[in-house]
Amino acid sequence: MKTSSIVNSLFLLAIVSNAGEAFQNYHRYRASSLSAPVLKAVVTKTDDEWRDILSEDAYRVLREDGTEPAFTSSLNDVKENGTFTCAGCGNPLYQTATKYESGSGWPSFFSPIDGDAIELSVDYKLVLPRTEVRCGRCDGHLGHVFDDGPKPTGKRYCMNGVAMNFVADGADLELAKEVIDRTKNREGGPVKVKEPVAAAVTSIAIDGAISALFLKAFISNASDGIGGVFEFFPLLIGAFYAGNSLRRLAGLLPNSD
Repeated sequence: MKTSSIVNSLFLLAIVSNAGEAFQNYHRYRASSLSAPVLKAVVTKTDDEWRDILSEDAYRVLREDGTEPAFTSSLNDVKENGTFTCAGCGNPLYQTATKYESGSGWPSFFSPIDGDAIELSVDYKLVLPRTEVRCGRCDGHLGHVFDDGPKPTGKRYCMNGVAMNFVADGADLELAKEVIDRTKNREGGPVKVKEPVAAAVTSIAIDGAISALFLKAFISNASDGIGGVFEFFPLLIGAFYAGNSLRRLAGLLPNSD
């Protein structure tokens, strides 16, 4: 077994993780600087103002991209009809009708209220790429979305409960009016939110480059003979990133839903 090839692969993972984070932060800056507001207002506050209105746990998740421990949110057990709103700005995000028990330990939904409720970006914090979900109004970190949800969307919006509040139907008439206004014009069926093209293209390029690096490392090592099962590590990582790049590329094609 060529120990050096495994060490080099792990070193590459660390490098591309930091590179991915840099691209992610650049895309988020460009999006916030160039895109026009799509909701009734975009909420911006100073760091001190956020600390004043949020609990310590909510601040850590919403403003520092943290994650609450699994099975700790009381929102896991909510079955009453109502709306789940952003704890930072009150933006309506999900309705109980789209909530389901995923077994993950976090409140999970298969569809947001509308396409403006959330924004998606690429998250490389755990090295392997994930699709991050942020509030469309205040840019607060909410959680991540995965492709293992139920029909009809096949999505699992895995949210941090501390990043949301629950408002029962009839408890807030202004909120109810906003929800009606935002859902009445959408076409029938749950909302499918596509990843922004800029974020997807960035991710495709990064994933493709990562895949090429690992596949090249595997081919180089294999030319001298395979010395053990661990020699396939670069191949597995390269194949994963190649598949992820192709999946995101397919998502950009017309009628990809």
